[in-house]
Amino acid sequence: MKFVLGYDITIKRLAVSMYSTQHVILFSAAYLRCCKCEVHNKLHGFKEREVSYKTTVESNVENDDFVLDKVRPHVSQSGSVETSLNKETRRYMRQQYDDTKRVGGKHWTYKERVKFETLCRELYPCKKKPNFTVLAEKMGKHRTTISREWKRGSCINKNSQLEEFEVYSAEKGQQLADKAARNKGPVGKLTNHIAEAISDLMLENNWSPYVALVALQKEGRHEWLPCEKTVYNAIDAGLMRVNRSDLPYKPVKKRRRRYPKRMAYNNKKGKSISDRPKSANERTEPGHIEIDIVESGKGGSGACLLVITDRMTRYQIICKLKSKTQKEVIRALNRLERMQHPVLQHLKTITCDNGCEFLDHESLEKSVVHKHKKRCEVYYAHPYCASERGSNENANRIIRRFIPKGMDIGKISKKQIQHIEDWMNALPRKLLNGLTASDKLELYYKENVA
Repeated sequence: MKFVLGYDITIKRLAVSMYSTQHVILFSAAYLRCCKCEVHNKLHGFKEREVSYKTTVESNVENDDFVLDKVRPHVSQSGSVETSLNKETRRYMRQQYDDTKRVGGKHWTYKERVKFETLCRELYPCKKKPNFTVLAEKMGKHRTTISREWKRGSCINKNSQLEEFEVYSAEKGQQLADKAARNKGPVGKLTNHIAEAISDLMLENNWSPYVALVALQKEGRHEWLPCEKTVYNAIDAGLMRVNRSDLPYKPVKKRRRRYPKRMAYNNKKGKSISDRPKSANERTEPGHIEIDIVESGKGGSGACLLVITDRMTRYQIICKLKSKTQKEVIRALNRLERMQHPVLQHLKTITCDNGCEFLDHESLEKSVVHKHKKRCEVYYAHPYCASERGSNENANRIIRRFIPKGMDIGKISKKQIQHIEDWMNALPRKLLNGLTASDKLELYYKENVA
């Protein structure tokens, strides 16, 4: 004999007792409903919750079978019905029951500020100190709100005897409120006017987005400027006149090949970069320089550029050489030492690669001004480790914007080379917090040299 119960059950207490002889299921204090279900489970000390269960009970008395088939897959083996926080069984949110009114202040309007200014001038003229409690009652606002608004719009006025006294100005209060409102929320989007100004600076001066933004910030004509990432996103989206091809260079991810660090086979007498002093490694003072050669294209005149980079300030010196030889390099350094160039005036170390033009370290260290003193110490980087002279390599990369590979440097005048040097030293740099190399060098000597 089978019987099936298929109703929504509201249970205050459920006790299931099974007897092997009588096959009786006893429900204590339980009743059935065919409509909406409310479940109050207190069997295990739960709080009363409104949860609906639809259960189907099949019982076979003859075969001693008892099956409790429920919707929920996880059931306690003790036979008690577990409460659930099933979202489908909850009532949906209704506006008349579940909405919450906005609690908080209301922004002042310009009309209210004019009213407040009129009250202040009528009740407390000239030097009278305002009573914020009275003004709060007149305006229908809290005393703290009145006090805060007074501070926002207060300004100094003068009477006929030129005596100063504090008054409230609705115009000033509104201006400060509007300025504060512009700073709220997400930063404004890139406007057409600012995008046009950035594009002009980048195309005319061959600048990066960062340098263009620093230049606009120094001008001070714009209240708001976008960040560097926003400009790059606008370029990628095609919203500006500048394309990726117009940028100085786009970083390309390359797989770097690692080499073990060792001294060069052709340079066994030179000092390794590992022995370089701590002040040079930490870039704490000028006078530690990196040098390298920028060559002409094949089949040209053989002229090249000696690029000298100060490690701390990133100040650049570019010298045109007739050929890539040791004699020309030493001659250029001697000339700069005689000129008492500010970078080489306190020269301490030179870091270079293991090229044939730098192998005569004794001549590089020998001073032409002080014959009994060394000009500096020369240190050589490890082979295949251009990153050990990263500042110098980056300078070479910037020079290649003006002198592409394959170009004959012999056809470039000294005036053009000087223009490149001045341009690089006047370039705002992110690692210098927007300062140029010239500014950084001048600031150091102003602070540290009497």
